[in-house]
Amino acid sequence: MDQATGEPEVKPGAESGVQSGAEPSTEPTGAQSSIEPYAGSRMRLNAEPSAELNVEPSLSSAQVIKVSEGEPEKPKHRCKRLLIVCGILVVVAVVILISLTIVGSKKPKSPNNYRPNSLNNYRPNSPEDIMVRYLHDKYGKDFKLVGEMTHNSASSVVGGYYASDAHPVDNPRIRFEVVLDGGNVERKYKKSDDYIKASRTVLEEDRLRPYIERIFGKDAEFGVRFDLCKIDGDTPKSFADLYRAMRICKERTAGMTRDQVVYSDDGLAHDYSLYIYDPDGQSIETDSDKTKIIERLREMAKYLPDGRLSAMSLRYYIKEGDRELEISASGLLASQSTSQLVYGFDKKVSKVIDTAKKCGPPPYPRERGWHLDKKERTKEQTKSRGGCGNVSK
Repeated sequence: MDQATGEPEVKPGAESGVQSGAEPSTEPTGAQSSIEPYAGSRMRLNAEPSAELNVEPSLSSAQVIKVSEGEPEKPKHRCKRLLIVCGILVVVAVVILISLTIVGSKKPKSPNNYRPNSLNNYRPNSPEDIMVRYLHDKYGKDFKLVGEMTHNSASSVVGGYYASDAHPVDNPRIRFEVVLDGGNVERKYKKSDDYIKASRTVLEEDRLRPYIERIFGKDAEFGVRFDLCKIDGDTPKSFADLYRAMRICKERTAGMTRDQVVYSDDGLAHDYSLYIYDPDGQSIETDSDKTKIIERLREMAKYLPDGRLSAMSLRYYIKEGDRELEISASGLLASQSTSQLVYGFDKKVSKVIDTAKKCGPPPYPRERGWHLDKKERTKEQTKSRGGCGNVSK
């Protein structure tokens, strides 16, 4: 009974204690449930979402950075290509223009390539082209030729003589003569012009205009002609105005007689003439008419340049008979009274001499057309070339 009662106590208790107690403690359901569910869920909820939510957004931001860094380089490449294309087009255009210029220069006699009196569009190496280039090189500005070209065809074999009027593009009032004289030197011209003299004339006439209009009226016309003594330092780019230049000549000829000045070989000869045409003061029938003219001339003489009185004169044009009254500044301001001048009035009136027939410029009244009616002036332009080829610089 002891054996029977002992076995059942050991086996059931042991197996049940081991199997029921050990297996549940070794692989408890609570442990598996605590490990697998939490671990699995933690791996899926914490690891995978973090990879999907944190890693993938970081890749998209990298792509954004890459795009932000990479895309600006594409316009740069486009700009470079565009600049290269533009550069090629510019080079091609320049080559075409040069080719056209060369082809055009090889056809100087083509009527379509030569238009007289068109600024800087003269036939290459023609007299017109040589003139405008000579003036530009000398004075540093552009000039335009106007009027007809004077040509002495007798000496055309060696180049010949050419003369034309010109004026600066920016100042048509300064009209002067430019000359090419071939002389006996083949294809080489002696060049000369009157630009400085014409500039002085315009400045002097602008200075005198207010006095002329006040004394003779606004309808009066006038002009100045002069020749100066040789002035040191008188260059094309720096020259004295006429008022000061006449004073310099006066100082250089101080103490000399008129004849000594006129026939001087030292470049001291000089003169100044003021021409006046008053359409409202043409009557010289009575002493009263003559007195009126003399008094006006005396008043005007006060505004002449500060030069030698004996070297300056006033010339009053009388249209009837194409005559002029010439009185020296010394006679108007110093030596004679008004009554004396009126008394000798007729003796000082003379016929205007056409000096153009003697290889000189025409008389100033003729050059200005004072002997013509205003309608006739517009139809006929008085030619100012004597045709002798002598032009002072």
